[in-house]
Amino acid sequence: MTEEIPRKLLDHGFISEDQYSKIHLISSGKIVSVFYELRSLFYLGVLLFTSGAGILIYKNIGEFGHVISIIVLILLTIACFWYVYKKAPAYSNSSVISPTPYFDYIVLLGALLFISVQGYLQFQFGIFNENLGLSTLVTSAFFFYVAYRFDHAGILSLAITALASFWSISISPQKWYSGNFLSSSNLHNTAIVFSTVVAVVSLGLDKKAIKTHFTFTYLNFCSLIFFIGAIAGLFIGNLWGVYLLLIYSGCVFTFYVARWKKSFLFLIYAFISAYIGTTYLLARTVLSEAIELWFLYSIVSCGGFIYFIVSFKNYFKQKS
Repeated sequence: MTEEIPRKLLDHGFISEDQYSKIHLISSGKIVSVFYELRSLFYLGVLLFTSGAGILIYKNIGEFGHVISIIVLILLTIACFWYVYKKAPAYSNSSVISPTPYFDYIVLLGALLFISVQGYLQFQFGIFNENLGLSTLVTSAFFFYVAYRFDHAGILSLAITALASFWSISISPQKWYSGNFLSSSNLHNTAIVFSTVVAVVSLGLDKKAIKTHFTFTYLNFCSLIFFIGAIAGLFIGNLWGVYLLLIYSGCVFTFYVARWKKSFLFLIYAFISAYIGTTYLLARTVLSEAIELWFLYSIVSCGGFIYFIVSFKNYFKQKS
């Protein structure tokens, strides 16, 4: 916003002198918001603290002892959740304002320390060896509770990730490089079913007006997992036509979500997945015997991507 806009609003009587004086301080640059910078520093501080605690224990384990280290981590975890329970407002299905500026960060710190305790117990003592899957499911359920109780979208992401891990759905560059994801038996089908079920549940919660601001996080995870599973199925097995239809169906849904949430991110998901599916279809049919047409297709597809960016640039602004 330029400095001329507040003056024009004042001249036309849309704002008062008092409002103009406050807005002018912002538009002139005399007052600058550091909200996002402070949030980034807080989150960085939480990550550095948990990482530093782990490194400190690892390098001095002989002096501290495993039991003392675990006790310290447990006490810190309890302290975090004692604080947030004491300060947290009553549960509400709508968005809740944090009672203190650092409330969300302490919730995140407690959740990360909880993972640290659980990981420490497993890797050092192996107490979850026989019930590792159940442990992951319990962790996911606990994070879902924390996310809804304290209205924390970041913890919700951890909960969805843990739930996906329970069903053996995890993606990493190493898995793509080694081909382990594609070679896992029916894992791509599990990913498709998992993402579909979670998406349906999230839409049901949204319809009932239960934490509707969480719907974006749910659908973001589900879209990624669904398209990864469908694209993986496209390249393996003989039912590539079925997976191609699934990709196109997912594109239609994500396009609807993009218009609903005013998010360009979902349009990117739909466009890239549709491009991969269409390219594979053409490679299996029209372009299989016409190598010279690949050059023309590359030019046309690049031009289509540029047109896509220009035409839908307004979707970069997410609905507030």
